[in-house]
Amino acid sequence: MAQAFVGHYFRSFDNYDARDSLASLYRPESMLTWEGNQIQGASDIIAQLKKPELKAVKTQITSSDAQPGANNSVVVLVTGNLAIDNAFDKPMHFTRTFILAPIPGQPGGFFIYNDIFRLILG
Repeated sequence: MAQAFVGHYFRSFDNYDARDSLASLYRPESMLTWEGNQIQGASDIIAQLKKPELKAVKTQITSSDAQPGANNSVVVLVTGNLAIDNAFDKPMHFTRTFILAPIPGQPGGFFIYNDIFRLILG
């Protein structure tokens, strides 16, 4: 399940026009921390992900790991490279952590409860 989530998420994230579709993965209680900036709720999270400086983004996933979490959640850690404005010669390394929580009343359904993004500098 985690591998399918990661593939779907980053394919959608890399396509600016499809990025709005990621809103269905978030709920009002979802939280995103983007480089230390905390945002809550699907619409505000998508607004962050659609900022003009993120219009041309391509990610390359180098690893993804998953573990079961509390209350039937799933913890997913992703590392990779991020190229902005097709600057593939200057990739930035990143890490992204997701907590996928079960959707109440929807057996087998999950939403992104927590999402933390951080560039790895150095």
